[in-house]
Amino acid sequence: MRARRGEVRACVAGILMVLGACTEPQKGPDTSDAGVPSSDGGSEGTELSPNLIPQEELFTCNGAASDAPTRIRRINRWQWTRNVGGAVTRGWTGFSFYDNPLDPNPRSPYGSYAADDTVDESMVEIILPIVDEYGATWAGPYTGGNRLDLLREDRSLRCMWEQAQPSTACIRNYLSTLLEKGVMYRPARADELDRLAAFTQSVLAQEVPDGSQDPRTHSLSRVVTAASLMSGALFREELGTPISDGRVGLGDWELAQQLTYALGDRAPGAVPTWRWPDTSASSKGHYGDIADAARDGGIRSPEVVSSLIDQHFGGMDATRFDLVQDFGEGERPRRGEYWLSDGVANFFRQWLGYTQVEAIFKERPEATSAFDDGELSGYRAQAAAWENLLSGYYGDESTLIQQMDDFVARAVVNDVAVLKTLLTSRRFFLAATQDSGFDGNATRYTGQPYGTNAEIAATPEARWRMLPEAERAGVLTHPAWLASHGGNFEDDPSAVHRGKWVRENLLCGYVPPLSSVRVRAQVGPHSPDKNARARLEDATGKSECQGCHSLMNPLGFPFEIYNHAGYLRTRDHAPSGGWMAPNGQVTLSNLPDPALNGPVRDAVELSEKLAASGYVKRCFVRQTFRYFMGRDENRSDACTLVRMEQAYDEHQGSFKALLRALMTSDTWTTRRAPAQGE
Repeated sequence: MRARRGEVRACVAGILMVLGACTEPQKGPDTSDAGVPSSDGGSEGTELSPNLIPQEELFTCNGAASDAPTRIRRINRWQWTRNVGGAVTRGWTGFSFYDNPLDPNPRSPYGSYAADDTVDESMVEIILPIVDEYGATWAGPYTGGNRLDLLREDRSLRCMWEQAQPSTACIRNYLSTLLEKGVMYRPARADELDRLAAFTQSVLAQEVPDGSQDPRTHSLSRVVTAASLMSGALFREELGTPISDGRVGLGDWELAQQLTYALGDRAPGAVPTWRWPDTSASSKGHYGDIADAARDGGIRSPEVVSSLIDQHFGGMDATRFDLVQDFGEGERPRRGEYWLSDGVANFFRQWLGYTQVEAIFKERPEATSAFDDGELSGYRAQAAAWENLLSGYYGDESTLIQQMDDFVARAVVNDVAVLKTLLTSRRFFLAATQDSGFDGNATRYTGQPYGTNAEIAATPEARWRMLPEAERAGVLTHPAWLASHGGNFEDDPSAVHRGKWVRENLLCGYVPPLSSVRVRAQVGPHSPDKNARARLEDATGKSECQGCHSLMNPLGFPFEIYNHAGYLRTRDHAPSGGWMAPNGQVTLSNLPDPALNGPVRDAVELSEKLAASGYVKRCFVRQTFRYFMGRDENRSDACTLVRMEQAYDEHQGSFKALLRALMTSDTWTTRRAPAQGE
């Protein structure tokens, strides 16, 4: 494991365990067959992995339809927070993104997976205070303490607080609106509406009139709280109705929810709890056009779906800041001009895994770089600058993660050769060092992780910097990615983390987990005459280690030109003590794409070779499928994967075309009816 910031003393004092080395197998049950793929494509002692399916089988269409069955999916942390709070971090309700427990299964590769996720009593205990506050937003007219525009605009709802005894028609109209636009984000079924109406009648009957509005406000808050805990509020359906041959077609609202949650982490037509100045949310609610397409049946039209994807995919519209980047009027000038929708941005965040950087402690992030002056004062200044790059607390500039967000958004919004651009572009977005709103170390050293001390003006043009060809090329050489997949110290075996990621996420390969091979992940002690590569080779040279490490180490060694925090090294440990030039050279062999075999100079050349690989492109298609479908691919998805690849190629590497091909496919719109007992 890698030590976190709160474990600095333990790291400095002691025995750092990292994924990247091995010692003698631990005593215990026989492990000679552990991790060996079984005949059905699984792995004994491990969970099944789609990476065990030969890739050529997944891109050979034989006309079969996807065998994925119908399912019920619990909404996740991001979706629930946005629906209820109206903001991705801290909404006006006073609760944060981190206050709800609807985390996806930690074993899931993406947060969009929802296999077997449930809601238990402990979750309800955490949710209750939040939905109680949310209930107050629906409990009366638009006032200083209530920010629900809908209650001001829709006069038909006023009878709920203006009438001492609301009529049955008034109650059902109010509840129908509440369920469709504030809780379930689809029209309620008769049984759902009947149950909530009966509960509402009982709550209203308990009121004790005292001449004030408070009893009614309290009653309606109770009603909304109860509605927010109904199964339809916490789970969404992909059940459909029968069409033919054991298949079902998803309903209009099922398709609308699937599309909006994939693109935007928010439900169709969700009413804005605070609209001004969030101009992206109209009076129809967030993604109101997708809700309209569900109402009129347009959601079934590939042309309509393609248009909706175009509208909500991303762009450069300065008025759009209903985004994962949390752009606001004050923040936009110091960010890149490109934006991505929540769903698209989160796919790249989760696939690349670069948001981990803020959680991984780095001892002397500048070590072995040109900015390592060996002085204690220098260490402190560099540490302060690094912390600011992670948190942005002391300055007015973007964080390291946001800079990566902007790098990715530029490549994806331009939508030409997206994968190649992501892996090879030298144009990075950096924080300004001049006129940035803070005069001090907060922005003074922020260019150094990228290898520059240049003064950067506070303009969008100046922040976009073309970095040297020999130093950086794309996301795998970005400090945010390197640090996220690096260790705590400069001589840690970060190569293993990085090589494992490349193997699994760009080559769709399989590396058995440590639990299946039963070894202790540990390298030898730090030594002035041993660099990271030497320590790693010493620890993993045994035959029992090479079964796994031969899959990871060679792909990670090219990244040794960077240290644990992503700084470009200018020197490295020499075997005889002292220093030598950093070494990223390696000879690759036995890779699934033969074009990748052979000598590689460093991570820059590796990135360029990966970008040119058709095998890597297909793995990228698979990763896209997984995130947006919220499940693993299998052989029956081959025709859709082929269609996605063809769309990407025919549109010059367009990610938008990739999504259109998926989101208008039979795999997206239909399901297999489950067999009896399934």
